[in-house]
This record gives sequence, C-alpha cells and structure tokens, in this order.
Amino acid sequence: MIGVYRELEGSMRLAAHVLRRFWVLKLPPVAEELARQIYFTGASATATIVIRGALVGTLIIAYVIEVLNADVELAVRILLWVVLREIGPLIAAVLVIQRSGTAVATELALMKISGEVASLRHMRIDPQDLLVVPRVVGIALANTALTVYVQFIAVGGGMLLSALVIDASLGEMAGSFFLLASPLDLVYSIAKSLMFGAAIGVIASYYGLNPPGSSINAVPKAAISAVTQATLAVMLLNILFAYLVYGSALFGLFTALQ
Repeated sequence: MIGVYRELEGSMRLAAHVLRRFWVLKLPPVAEELARQIYFTGASATATIVIRGALVGTLIIAYVIEVLNADVELAVRILLWVVLREIGPLIAAVLVIQRSGTAVATELALMKISGEVASLRHMRIDPQDLLVVPRVVGIALANTALTVYVQFIAVGGGMLLSALVIDASLGEMAGSFFLLASPLDLVYSIAKSLMFGAAIGVIASYYGLNPPGSSINAVPKAAISAVTQATLAVMLLNILFAYLVYGSALFGLFTALQ
C-alpha cells in the first residue's frame, strides 16, 4: 500500500513539473525531442491505425445490424455513442501504450541504469526538463491526432457498411450523423485524448526514471509496470471523464445522482 502511494505521489509530482516547466519546450534541444516523440508516437503509427479503425467500425455496425435490426438513426447513434465517444479514444490510447509507453519506459530506464541521467545532472541539466516534458507533451498531442484519425476511419467504415446493408444512401447516413453529433462530442473526445496521452507519458516517464533496481533486468520490469499502470489510469480516466461530462459512464453502469 505504501508503495502504491509513493508511485502515485511520484507521478503527480512529475505531472506538476511538466505543467510548471512547460516553457522549456521553446529551447532547441527540448523542441527537437518533442518533434521526435510526436513523429514516433503519431506519424509512424498511422498505418496500423487504418486497419484497426476500419475493423472496429465495421464490426460494431455489423453486430448492431444483425442483432438489433438497426435502422439509419440507430446505426448512427451507435457510431456516435460507441465509436466516437468511447472506442475511438480507447483504441488510440491502447496503441500508444503498447508502442510509445513501452518505448519511453525502456529508453529512460536504460539511461538511468547506464548513468546518462546522472551525467545530465552533473552538467546542470534537469533530466525532467530534457527527457520528460517533451515526451509527455509529444505523446499527448500525438494521441489526440491518432484518436481523430481512428474516429474518422471507424465512423467512415461503419457508415459505408451501413449504407450497403441498410436501405439508406451514404449521404443520408452522413447527414443523420452530423445532425445528431454536437460540438460537445468533439470537445469531449479531444480533451479526453489529451488527458489519456498526458497520463501515459507521465506514467511511462516515472517508471522509466525509477526502475526497480540497477541491473539490466530492471528495464523490462519498468516497462511492464508502465504498461500496466498506464492502462489502468486510462480506464479510470475514461470512466471519470464520461461520468463528469455526461452524467453516466460505461453505457449507464455508473449514473450521476440527480
């Protein structure tokens, strides 16, 4: 229990440092790290996103049409509620955890064990400024971009399948979708994606800078802890955010008191 409290406190301190030292992103070395993190997390992951996003949208709609005998309005509402609000951000976050979360934790753990982090301190360079701030911000921005990309592919694939199966044109599906969607859905999705990405970056950085030992065996342990705790944090944030914004979470399993 004490260990969990220390890890939570350490992660919160690291998050506070990122917010407090946000201005260091204008420094050339930090800006270079930020660009590298955005490219690795975002641009290099788009190929795998296409297949997963299209599969998610088409599978959800195919199931809804088969089980619920959906019409145009129901199909669009499922795309809006399930894919746009919930599944899209979660798929992007899981992908980022798998790729960037493990990479950041492993990289920083290796730097910690090999003495590179200590060398930065000897040169009077704050390791958290150079290593943590650009990674947290980069992962948050890239995760948001990936979320929008997943949503576009998944909703597009779902609409295309719906138009082929239901007696409705693609234009009718798109018109109904934009009629039912609201600006709150987009703001909600972007804000949640930024929170997911920032949480992943902070947790991966914390476990990377605090490996459970000084041998090479501590590196995979740090990566495993980062993946496990980041996944848990994303799930808890998803429930909390939906509960606060819409008054319910997990499709009504948690409902706010009126």
